[in-house]
Amino acid sequence: MRRTWIGLVVLWPLVVSSAVSSAQAQTVTAALRLRAQLEVRDPERPAERLGPLPLVEERVRATIEGQHATTELVQVFHNRSGARLEGQYVLRPSIDARVQGFAYYVGEERIVGEILERQSARQVYDQVTRVRRDPAILEQTGDGEFTFRVFPIEPAENKRVETTFAEWLSRRGSQVTYRVPAGASASAEILLRDLRARDVRSPTHDLDVERVAGGVRVRARNARASANGELVLRWDVGDASWQPTAYVHRDAGQDGYFLLTLAAPEGLEDQIADKDVTLVLDRSGSMAGEAIVNARLAAIDVLRRLAPGDRVNVIAFDDDVDPLYARPRALARGVREEAIRYVSELRAGGGTDIAFALSRAFASQHDGEGRPRVVIFMTDGQSDATAALAAAAREQRDVRVFTVGLGQGVNRALLSRLAAEKRGTSTFIDRASSIERDVGHLYAQIARPLLVDVSVEVEGGVASRIYPRSVPDVFVDDELVIVGRYRGDARAVRFVVRGTLADRPLSVDVTASAGAPAPWVGRRWAIARTDHLLEQIALEGERPELRSEVTSLALAYRFVTPYTAFLAIPERELTAEAARTLADGRAVRDAAQEQHADARSITSGGEALAQRSAMPAAEEELDAEPGDAWSGGGGDAVHAVETLGMAPPSADRAGCASCAVGAERDAPRAPWLALAALGLFLWRRRRAR
Repeated sequence: MRRTWIGLVVLWPLVVSSAVSSAQAQTVTAALRLRAQLEVRDPERPAERLGPLPLVEERVRATIEGQHATTELVQVFHNRSGARLEGQYVLRPSIDARVQGFAYYVGEERIVGEILERQSARQVYDQVTRVRRDPAILEQTGDGEFTFRVFPIEPAENKRVETTFAEWLSRRGSQVTYRVPAGASASAEILLRDLRARDVRSPTHDLDVERVAGGVRVRARNARASANGELVLRWDVGDASWQPTAYVHRDAGQDGYFLLTLAAPEGLEDQIADKDVTLVLDRSGSMAGEAIVNARLAAIDVLRRLAPGDRVNVIAFDDDVDPLYARPRALARGVREEAIRYVSELRAGGGTDIAFALSRAFASQHDGEGRPRVVIFMTDGQSDATAALAAAAREQRDVRVFTVGLGQGVNRALLSRLAAEKRGTSTFIDRASSIERDVGHLYAQIARPLLVDVSVEVEGGVASRIYPRSVPDVFVDDELVIVGRYRGDARAVRFVVRGTLADRPLSVDVTASAGAPAPWVGRRWAIARTDHLLEQIALEGERPELRSEVTSLALAYRFVTPYTAFLAIPERELTAEAARTLADGRAVRDAAQEQHADARSITSGGEALAQRSAMPAAEEELDAEPGDAWSGGGGDAVHAVETLGMAPPSADRAGCASCAVGAERDAPRAPWLALAALGLFLWRRRRAR
């Protein structure tokens, strides 16, 4: 018996270690529920919710060109049940991300997604799943939210999914921030191809940072408790004050693309003036629940930040309007407290009339005093958009409108257009945890704009299709981002930004220079163009010509929109009906690509990437010398650099989670293996007697 206990002592660490590994696998799954998960159901019992599959492997690889990030996220989920399941995966990379590549695995076979019109993709998916075969479809289901459905997921199968998405990273002052879903055990490798990047840091992970050819290589490890299912990376950009940066791309025989940025320098807060602030809060029935709670919290945060020299008013509205004061009132004794108390007592109910509330807010302003007049409009935007925009257009005085969208069902198109028309900015808050950060940034902006009456000119060429259509003012910690097309020789094109800074004219310019291709600039333009068209659809209703152009651009430039989707299916799985539907969908896509011939070089790298089946060793790529795949643009004011595509996993490792993360793939079964070993030990001990 004594030896038996010795055996237990010897084997117990193995049992504990295995149990911990299993717990870690569960923790990864739980941590990612806000950002990425694979929910499953049994088609035989569709009403029964089975919850998410555990995540057993995750890898992040990203290349960041200036502030343009292309990320490949590889995730492997394990079906521990004994049932054949259908899965729905939800991915929320960021509000502005666009998916431009998708693949999944059937055993060892990698099935690559192709872009199609959404209706065609859905028809093929439904036609094939009816006969219980293997397609997957990835669609956009909300702002910054993408889902895919895949069937079947076999018992004990590891389902491997790869998504590639791109986004423009926000910059505040000199700081750029990159966020990506990443569990505690994820491996992450990021290349910053910008020699201006300095002080790379993370509040969520420990980092290994080193300079390599063309930029900075970052490897993230040891997720901290604050990670909460994501990797956050921050760095500073060193450039001269009010110095624009231009990225250009042009193919022979085609018009070029440009992306121009201008960031507000830091340390200009001393230019802030006393101001009139009118808070307009939506208390209608559509704001019931979390939205009205967040509106109260955000408004109180603004009220507490107001400077002693400011004046304030609060207007609550539903289908009626109730102002606290007739005009903004100076923050004398008790005024701030009275305003906070008024906001705290607001309750949701009634209809919504944004136009009426806006008109009353404009009418209540003081006139002729030279103070900045600011309206902060907090709502979900569920109202008559045409009437609201007409009310804003009628107001001819210099009153800036800043919109704050609250909740999940925000009318982003209306709030963005309102802010643009009235030379403000729009902020969207979907959870209470981000209120302090977002309101702090908003308050820094409302004090007063820094650069006003901004215009952008292209000298040495002819510019067209510039977005946004109305060039906004530049605020504290703000950044101007303009995209467009141009005709002319890139080496002779000069971009000039003009505006008024502290009541004096400012003119800054940057000259484009020849460099390596930057095809991502073309896709950024296509995304800006489709965003503009989608905003028109949301505000004015769907018209055939608007829908047709959105679909055509997204098919040609290969990214997901409400009208396009990625479909991944083995050709052998196609039924005759599905094959006809797919052929029709491909014909529509081919026609779109013929219509937008200038998109071919923009997407050719992505197409080649999608067909590749081998990923070079990370060390070989990252230790490359200047001039090969990892090298890029320098640190000049103008950068024209080539995007590195995200390489897929190697074929010999496809579908094998444990190849990359050791025993982590088998973590859920490890405790039983350890117990089995312990049972074998005890049985042999008993026989030995």
